[in-house]
Amino acid sequence: MNLLLFGGIEITSEIDFSQFFCWNKDCPDYGIKNQGNIAFKERYGKNNRVLLKCKTCNRCFSETKGTIFFGLDTPEEEVLRTLGMLPEKGGIRGVARATGHDKDTICRWLKIAGTHSEEVTTYFLRNLNLKRVEVDEIWSYIKKSKKM
Repeated sequence: MNLLLFGGIEITSEIDFSQFFCWNKDCPDYGIKNQGNIAFKERYGKNNRVLLKCKTCNRCFSETKGTIFFGLDTPEEEVLRTLGMLPEKGGIRGVARATGHDKDTICRWLKIAGTHSEEVTTYFLRNLNLKRVEVDEIWSYIKKSKKM
């Protein structure tokens, strides 16, 4: 927990600044966590998001930068709950009726989440150099898991 001075008033924050890094590719601290360069700047928006600032390059970014929630006004729990209903309801229209959200909004959230998942998968699952036997073992494990 960090103590922050905000307009002369001390407030506490649940944010762990060591988990953030600078998003400016020209910054010497770009992509490096726990450098001590990330600081609280202000809160903004209807969800009271935190705007962070890199002390090295003086650039600002949102606490949700790099997540599926970046730029969304809907609370994170609501987006996750709605997207989590898709497999259960079997379709976007059913989820729209159950949640009261517009189907176009749900489609937009789904596209954002899908794109983000693809980027994460591409980042972590590259240059694996698996042999056919290893891939076959992975699929066998997946098939067994589905039967349970």
